[in-house]
Amino acid sequence: MRAELIAAIRARGGICTRDEACGVAAVHVVDDAVRVGALRVAAPAVYALPELPDNTELRRRVALAHHRDGALSHTDALDVWGLPGALDGSVHVTVRGDHSACLADGVKLHRRRYFRDEPGVVRVRDGLRVVRIEQAVIDSWPLLPALDQRAPAIIAVRDRRTTGARLLASLAKQPWVPGARQMGELFGLLDSGLHSELEIWGHANVFTDSRLPPSTTQRAVRVGSRRVYLDRAFDDVMLDVELDGAAYHGTPGQRERDLRRDAALARLGWLTVRYSHPRLHAEPAEIVGEVLDIITTRRRQFGRAS
Repeated sequence: MRAELIAAIRARGGICTRDEACGVAAVHVVDDAVRVGALRVAAPAVYALPELPDNTELRRRVALAHHRDGALSHTDALDVWGLPGALDGSVHVTVRGDHSACLADGVKLHRRRYFRDEPGVVRVRDGLRVVRIEQAVIDSWPLLPALDQRAPAIIAVRDRRTTGARLLASLAKQPWVPGARQMGELFGLLDSGLHSELEIWGHANVFTDSRLPPSTTQRAVRVGSRRVYLDRAFDDVMLDVELDGAAYHGTPGQRERDLRRDAALARLGWLTVRYSHPRLHAEPAEIVGEVLDIITTRRRQFGRAS
């Protein structure tokens, strides 16, 4: 019977609860397997095959097996969603406020009054139950160093995996969370179409200059069968101002993609001008004057009064 038990647990990915194990074999067979080391106790009433490596993935799976109505949250959820955020060695799990299970070693349990393990609250990603991406961003804010707090939200919006509006809506449901004011300011900027720290800085220090006409952030333009988004568009003169961060635009492959994109936009009449991170920060006044001169020239070319 032990062989059948081990085979059944292996078919489940190497982890099972005591109830699941006892549904396959008699209680004494399960207990004997634990006694001889064929199974190890990974958490209260949760078993794992001894050959499984003791890594982050295993600890998360064990935590979810132990807390059946919970989901990975905080920085663990960020990691599962592929967003930056330093892990602290614990597994963060959010459960209902009335959850009463014994804590497993290495698990930080977060009780939320209105939490429910259901599709509107929890997603399944890579086989793991995890809170929604918006909740992960908000939960993690107070756990991250100040310099790293904004990155998960910015990257999630930049990669179009959520929106500023969704983040604001999630924040509105829990206005008491630490950092709510700072998050609200950032999410509002993201909702306005600013999708990077460079764009946010440029908006505050360059493109809101009173000498410049109004512009549109993240302006969608159809190029053939795909849609591209312009960082800062002056629609009346079809001027696209792109802000190039070194980390994203500095690689040869991305540089080639930028050139192809600019050429495709030019065929539609758009002029693309690019400013690097160093120049934007070092010469904001000069860039304002340069953009204003380009707009004036484009208006003349279009036969419009400057």
